[in-house]
Amino acid sequence: MARKSSALAALDIVGEGLAQQDGLAERLARQRAARQEPVVAEPAAPATKDQSARDHNAWRRGKALLQVAIAEEAHMELSILARRRRMTLSQLVKEALNQWLDSHGHALRISDK
Repeated sequence: MARKSSALAALDIVGEGLAQQDGLAERLARQRAARQEPVVAEPAAPATKDQSARDHNAWRRGKALLQVAIAEEAHMELSILARRRRMTLSQLVKEALNQWLDSHGHALRISDK
């Protein structure tokens, strides 16, 4: 009997893929992702006054978002690299972008703040 897939199981295997360094969990995550149907999230409830008072996105003020679409496998591998270096994926991308700017002679730098 096949096990029914769940969002919790998917999160668990992805978490293992990010935590393990031997590559086994990454392969298992890719195999499971290839077999699974996408999990549809329920729509979020409207914000209440208490929720809007706590601004969880305050760190975004005065900033713009740079967005790049990459393959899921590449995203997972970059996430693993960032975790191994004990940094966020955002910090890893900023460092890579700064290195590219420097190697091409540009004075522009992306700050961490």
